Amino acid sequence: MNGARAQSQVSPNGMSRQYLFLAYQGALVAKYSPTAFEQDSEHWQAWTPDEESAHLQDRIVANRATWRMLGHGWEGETFVYQDSVIKTFTPGRSPFRNCAPGNAGEKWPSEIPASLHFGGTEDNATTAQGGFLTVKAYFMAVSSDTQAEWHLVTPLLKGGSLNDLTDRTRNEGMTYREIDARYRPAFAGLLDSLEKLHKAGFCHDDIKPGNIFVADDSDWVLGDLGNLRHISHPYHSSLLWKENDQLPDCRVNDNIRALRTYTRFVRDSAVDADALNIHFFEEREPLTRLFWSAASSLPHLSATDLRERSALFYPQLEAKNPFEYVETVPRPGCVWLSIFSRRWRYRCAVDDMLQTRMGEKIARWWAMTWLFGVPVRETCGT
Repeated sequence: MNGARAQSQVSPNGMSRQYLFLAYQGALVAKYSPTAFEQDSEHWQAWTPDEESAHLQDRIVANRATWRMLGHGWEGETFVYQDSVIKTFTPGRSPFRNCAPGNAGEKWPSEIPASLHFGGTEDNATTAQGGFLTVKAYFMAVSSDTQAEWHLVTPLLKGGSLNDLTDRTRNEGMTYREIDARYRPAFAGLLDSLEKLHKAGFCHDDIKPGNIFVADDSDWVLGDLGNLRHISHPYHSSLLWKENDQLPDCRVNDNIRALRTYTRFVRDSAVDADALNIHFFEEREPLTRLFWSAASSLPHLSATDLRERSALFYPQLEAKNPFEYVETVPRPGCVWLSIFSRRWRYRCAVDDMLQTRMGEKIARWWAMTWLFGVPVRETCGT
């Protein structure tokens, strides 16, 4: 009887449910720990809305009925109003990690102080750093019938996100080499932005196509800084970080995710995407040689190093002779697809190499957040 009871408490991989509960509770506590902004607090503590910002806030709130939905996610919703993007943060969906200045016991979204530090404000150009979205306004206001929400207002970039650029470029019928030649300078600029962020002691932690915005062909802007954390943040050594196959050094992890994102953009935008999937493992083309050169330099790849390698393997570089490479075999999980199509097999394998997905569903399940909520240990005003 006791043996049966004990067996019922053990998961298939041999770990007790209690152990999994505690382990994933700890992982979520680490993820939702605050980002250390103390040394940079003057960027937002001293900021008060000027007359123009106050008028913008009033106009935005008064015209809520005309906002156009742009998207929604785990944290809240995003809208467009005239030349502005308004991001609302819904309390309770994803825990706010940082204490709000001047509000005892209140927390606010980490994206606000992060954006103020790196993007600056439109009325104070000295605080802005190129490559990041500027802040037009931020405020707390009632956006629904039940609760007040934090709002972050940034400029609307007509180019949209990298996902939008992928769709537009795909319709142009360009080859992957032509796309790489056009947009490699923008990728270099993105690496410059990452280097600024890393030198300041932070990591983005969520580089992906939806978080890169397009000012123009050669100017990409790093956005959605809500997951920004200091380098020594406990999340970077947590169970959740490791289970998502993230690299131990969050800076290197950012850089590789940026390269994966750019490579995927080129592949998914190209009329000859299937050819790039095959060449990806052959390491013939400049872009694929850049990718594998960077991968071979882990775990010490800086953004500057990656930028230099990008210049070395520039898009106009001659492809290697087919006799100079050794083909890399796609992972076993995709081999079965060759039964149906060699094309599917390589597509699956490259998708696996370029994925930037991160999740916490398993962690939330084992931590029983559906019953206890997401565990947060930090309190404000104490």
